[in-house]
Amino acid sequence: MNWPTSASRLASVSLFAVSLLGLATGCEKASDLGLELPGTSPITASYLDLPVTASTVRQQPVETVKADHILVGRVRDSFVGTTEASGFLNLLVISSDTVPSTFTALRLDSAVISLPFDQIYGSAAQPLRLDLKDLQQPLDERAVYNSASTVATGTSLLTNFEAPLNRNRLVKQRVASGNSGDTTTTVTTTLVPDRVVRIRMQKYPATSTLANSVFTALKDGTPSQSKLDAVWKGLALQPSAGHLGSIAGFTSNTSANVRFYYTGTSATGKVRTRQYRLLLAHGLSTVPGKYFTQVNTDLSGTALAGLTTPQSTLPPSATNGFTYAQEGTGLATRIEFQGLDNLRNNAELAINRAELLIPVKQFSNGLFSYPNGLYLYEVNSANQVLTRTVGATVAERMVQQEGLDRNGARLTPTRTDFPVVASIPAGQDPVQYYSVSITEYLQAYLQNRLDGELPSGLILSPVLRANLSLGLSRAQLDANNIKLRVYYSKLR
Repeated sequence: MNWPTSASRLASVSLFAVSLLGLATGCEKASDLGLELPGTSPITASYLDLPVTASTVRQQPVETVKADHILVGRVRDSFVGTTEASGFLNLLVISSDTVPSTFTALRLDSAVISLPFDQIYGSAAQPLRLDLKDLQQPLDERAVYNSASTVATGTSLLTNFEAPLNRNRLVKQRVASGNSGDTTTTVTTTLVPDRVVRIRMQKYPATSTLANSVFTALKDGTPSQSKLDAVWKGLALQPSAGHLGSIAGFTSNTSANVRFYYTGTSATGKVRTRQYRLLLAHGLSTVPGKYFTQVNTDLSGTALAGLTTPQSTLPPSATNGFTYAQEGTGLATRIEFQGLDNLRNNAELAINRAELLIPVKQFSNGLFSYPNGLYLYEVNSANQVLTRTVGATVAERMVQQEGLDRNGARLTPTRTDFPVVASIPAGQDPVQYYSVSITEYLQAYLQNRLDGELPSGLILSPVLRANLSLGLSRAQLDANNIKLRVYYSKLR
């Protein structure tokens, strides 16, 4: 982002302040930074690295209700400890599905719970071992659920079910070859990953009894949610007591369902085989349905064990020089810029760009993949996220993107609808750092134009609560080398 010299005093830096702070500096040609603009006086371009202090903070609870994944399993990690996740779901009637009421001599052939997944944390070599339980009551649409919520479970339906995570299946494909008018079709088979956990309810006594009860309750031609809730109030998916080694992320969509396959005689006297579905509550459904993931991370025995209360922090000296930012667990990194007071009210130098550089511990993504990005929340000294009232809505304050929005309006640091994300620059192999431009935010901070309380720090978190994503991706950050790099020009 470039400005003419006469208009580039966004904020300024004292050369004396730079030397006083003993900051790392460098020089680049103005043309390399794109600062030589027509009609402007010659300028020189340099940069300085402002120090940043960092610490690990734990923000709990985590929003998991109606997220894009449901996590189930248990995994142990030497850095963070043991993380356990369980899913709790309502079930939904689909009135448009074929129902058995149009048939006589009905017989339930089978019922299958299908749970598609696309995330595995830990090892896929061993099966995920699950317990299935009924809920005592359906999840309340008006209640608030999060990662710390608990609900009462009822009947134990299945214990220690082994769900393979590395199974493959053969798929047949028809391939046409040859010229027009002279083609042949060849049937080939391809081995593809089978990423669906299937639980055949008729194989086990308790789930077979439940399947027959549901089928009986809904076969009269007037299926309803109340009839379903009377016999099946909800489903709990929990890791079995002895399971340790993996957590699966089940996708929340219409592929997560219970299919009932049945045989009946039609009005014409023909025997037909049909099916209908119940949906597991998911984020795409237009029918109200509640679900959430309960996540608990036991930090005992690790360097993070000192994070005993919500909003508590640990310096990097207590965590081997690293800080953490992880989805699902509430772990995040608090940063505070040093020396910003020395960037105010000086006309000798002009800031052209400010960039936050966040190095990671290389090759630390073996168990948990790196997050796609880190969001920057403005917080006070107690690590509470600051808020801003926009109309009738109270929104969390986050560092915003720079430039124009989709309507051509300029994005400002006081908006709340375009949060910026620190991302991994393309081409890094292995991954070395995240980076993000915060030029306009720094300008607004220095000139006290943030419209409200000045934050005492920023929290770097992989979670953007507005988009309802849920996973366990994690970054270990090299806390002692996080820096704010400020490119400036000396006006001559």
